[in-house]
Parts: sequence; C-alpha cells; structure tokens
Amino acid sequence: ILLLVFAFVLLSFSFLQPTAKSYAQQVVAIEVGPEFNREMNCLAENIYYEAGSESYEGKLAVAQVTINRTNSGKFPETVCGVVKQKSVINGLMVCQFSWVCNKINAAMRNKYMWDEAVLVARKALTEPLVHDILYKTNALYYHASYVHPGWNLTRVSTIGNHIFYKEKI
Repeated sequence: ILLLVFAFVLLSFSFLQPTAKSYAQQVVAIEVGPEFNREMNCLAENIYYEAGSESYEGKLAVAQVTINRTNSGKFPETVCGVVKQKSVINGLMVCQFSWVCNKINAAMRNKYMWDEAVLVARKALTEPLVHDILYKTNALYYHASYVHPGWNLTRVSTIGNHIFYKEKI
C-alpha cells in the first residue's frame, strides 16, 4: 500500500517536472486558468498601447479606468469586452481605444514596456484597487492631453499625458 501511495504522489505532482515552462508558470497556470490569462493579456495590451511610454503611475491609471468600466454597469463586464468594445456612430466604426480600430501589430512590442504592462495588468486584476484617486472617483474616461474632445464630464486628474474624467453627478 505504501508503494501505491508513493506512486500516486509522484503521478499527482508530475506537473512539477521541468518542462519548457518554469515551475512558477506551471503553478500560476493551474491556479488562475485560461480566463484570467485572457483577461490579463487584454488589459496588458491596453496598458501597453495606451500608456506604454507613460510612468508606472500612468500605467496604473489606465488599468484602473479599464477596471472601473468593467464594474460600472455601463460597459461590458469583462476586461476583454471593455478593451475590444466597438460602436457604430454616424455610420463609422468607433472603438473605445483607438489602437483596437487601428489594428496595431502586436509583434512590434518593446520587451521591457510589454513586461511592465503585464506586471501592472496582473496587479490590477489581483488587487482591489491600483490607483486610489481614480478608484475613489470612479473615473471612466481619459484622453491624451493633446486631444480636445469637448466632453461634458468632470475632470478628475492629469497623470502624465492623460486627462482623466468621471461622469457629472
């Protein structure tokens, strides 16, 4: 019986054997699963293309607005749904985030900017909040500081090259 238990234990932990993935990658894949990874990748892409050259705080801010949208009831309930959301306005396809409509080539990634975007995305999906001001004010919108959309919203903060807004009460 002892031999059978030992064999079972060895087989049960066979996923820990060295493979192309590190031990940590294997554990994370088992614990969080493909849905988390899909959501994290969508958020990382949004952070990368919207705030890749921004400060760490700028990346956290974009992540927080994306998460705020998923919790708002006014946007899709998933990160991927928010990031990929499109609308038709006056016969034109409009994306919530311009890089989605512009179909930017993901192969053009700067490795270090991408790695930081992934770290911020993971943090945003595993912690209750990542940017306190934007969380507390429920900021749902932002734009680059060189754009002037004329929105009828309440300005919350300027972080790096982005201006953040919440809806008027």
